[in-house]
Amino acid sequence: MQKMLALWLCLCMCVSLHAQYNFGAANSNYSGIQGARINPALPAGSSLKWEINGLSGGLSYDNNFVYTPKGSVPAFGFRSLIEGIIHNNNYDTRYNPNDPDKRYNFTLSTEILGPSFRLAIGDNQSIGLTIAARADADIRNLPGTTGQNAFAYLQQGSLWNKALSDQSSRLNGMGWLEYGLSYSAVLFDDGNSQWKAGISLNYLQGLFAAYVKNTNLNYNIGDTTHLLFTNSSVDYGRTDYDSYRKIGGYGDLNHGHGFGADVGVVYVNSKDTRRPEDYIYRLGFSILDIGSINYNRNAAAFHLQTANADFMDWHENTLMTNAAVDKTLSAVFYQGDSARSQVASHFKMALPTAFSFQGDYRLQENFYLNATIVKGLGHGNQQGGVQPDLYSVTPRYESKWWDVSIPLSLLYYGQWRARAGLAVRAGYFFFGGDAPASLLMLSNMQGVDFYAGVRFFVLKKK
Repeated sequence: MQKMLALWLCLCMCVSLHAQYNFGAANSNYSGIQGARINPALPAGSSLKWEINGLSGGLSYDNNFVYTPKGSVPAFGFRSLIEGIIHNNNYDTRYNPNDPDKRYNFTLSTEILGPSFRLAIGDNQSIGLTIAARADADIRNLPGTTGQNAFAYLQQGSLWNKALSDQSSRLNGMGWLEYGLSYSAVLFDDGNSQWKAGISLNYLQGLFAAYVKNTNLNYNIGDTTHLLFTNSSVDYGRTDYDSYRKIGGYGDLNHGHGFGADVGVVYVNSKDTRRPEDYIYRLGFSILDIGSINYNRNAAAFHLQTANADFMDWHENTLMTNAAVDKTLSAVFYQGDSARSQVASHFKMALPTAFSFQGDYRLQENFYLNATIVKGLGHGNQQGGVQPDLYSVTPRYESKWWDVSIPLSLLYYGQWRARAGLAVRAGYFFFGGDAPASLLMLSNMQGVDFYAGVRFFVLKKK
């Protein structure tokens, strides 16, 4: 039972897998592949002749429940943070006994962009290939009692012998490999105004996924021998995490397939469009992560429902595999029937679809001001990733070999979070974050955002 709760806690700690937009690095006229992640039309007509992404990646995480107290781990103490998850230390919660039903939210996003390239065709067209590994997860509307019980492995005595309920929790988590082909082109150019469009078509291979929805749980933790449920139901699905223990090849990582797409348009107002960086202003609109993945290999969907159930001796159960978890829960909810809960051997997860608006204004030579909005779209009662809303203003200095930007942003995922970042590009290397300060452990850590990478490029001749 503790293994199952530890898995839930790790999801709570990690949930923030939304798309990495890297505002500090993506808005530059030299961003290339990084900029195409937020609008696939941007590369057309740019100064880059070709570019190769060596390796880049980033992590964005935020929540308002679990945190690392200031001073408990050293600055940039990644090892200490990971060991804290394993041993359940170095962390605390914001659970308030005086407000036990307060709702909490988590969001996590990570991306590793592997060997990828982009090539200009003449002055006005561009093609590219990207290979990426991505993950996206979120937990929404988690009641404080549910979160605290997960954190304490159901062993917090102050929550025993109480009528507890959870009518709101929702979880989505998914990871996938993404292989993308992209094309962008200038559609209209009269020397002062320019319109360009771009599209990226992506083939997706699902690595893992899990969801929880339609939560209606009414329970009472009597002690370590009785966990009582009354008039309760919940739907959940998951890929088979047992299969990762015996990976014999690439095929063992594949749990499904899907397709995705990004589309975008850009308008540029300039004194001379032959000088790509010297525009007066630039406006863009894009729709990102359209599509879904059908997890149909080593996957299953379940429905649990009961009028009355007693999970006896729950503390003594050692549930080491997901099959054991599924069968045990089914037996508890359906009076001994360990197979009744499964309703399907596959399920679909939608990508974290979002609209994005970008505006870029040239203040003077080498100095720009960018404003970007990313608006995540929900999926109704269907499972899938949910992109948090992002609102950013980013002043930057850019030149051929140097970029320095200061992204100032607001993140909304059920709560507002103000963030200040810093990003630097030195030649072929870039690093930074939209919220990197927490890694310095100057305050309680409950979120972080950072990215880094190396990419090589050659500019067109003037």
